[in-house]
Order: sequence, then C-alpha cells, then structure tokens
Amino acid sequence: MIVLPLRSVIQASVVEHFHVHSDGVLMGRALVESALEFESSNYGMVPTKESLVKEMVKMVKVEAGDEEDCMICLEELEVGFYASRMPCSRTFHGDCIEKWLKQSHYCPICRFQMPTN
Repeated sequence: MIVLPLRSVIQASVVEHFHVHSDGVLMGRALVESALEFESSNYGMVPTKESLVKEMVKMVKVEAGDEEDCMICLEELEVGFYASRMPCSRTFHGDCIEKWLKQSHYCPICRFQMPTN
C-alpha cells in the first residue's frame, strides 16, 4: 500500500463593506428590540390557572421502584419523599412543577394541557 501526502491550498478574499459600523449598529438595535418584545410576551407561554393547580396536581409518596428523575431540575425523586403528579401521570418535585406551571400550561414532557386563566 502506498500512502501519498495530500496537500490543498485554500484561497479566500476579504471584501470590506464601508457601512459595516452603521449596519452593525442598526442590526444590534433590531435584535435588542426583538428580544425585548419576545420576552415581554412571556416567550409565548400561557400560565396554568392557578386555582386549579392544587386541585389537579396530586402529592404522591415516591415508593421503592418508582424513583425517577424530575425532568425539570434533572435531580432524582428520592424514595420516601413526596412529589407532585400531574393529571398525565408525570411526576416532578413540587417546587419545580409549581414554578413551571406559573409560566406554562403544558406538561414539560408530554405537552398535556392544563387549564389557563
């Protein structure tokens, strides 16, 4: 077997744009305005109806064999501790899912829809 060296030459040219500074400033302003508008709309998410969270999300004791990870904080739901179970049967730490549902009415795993305000 014969191994031959491979040699390549890359050629490039640089084209300068004389309006880079003013275009860059305008683009920067547009991106900031767009980001602020998007954030002010709460990223398009609608919160769950607060009065129904306690009614629909049930506290359950994590039993041996049922331990899994909370898919919001990614930490383990430990045996013997209480967790919150959504109507879709997904289980999370209570604080994690409460905070989540104040931002979004969807289950973070299966997109089950909770009632909105």
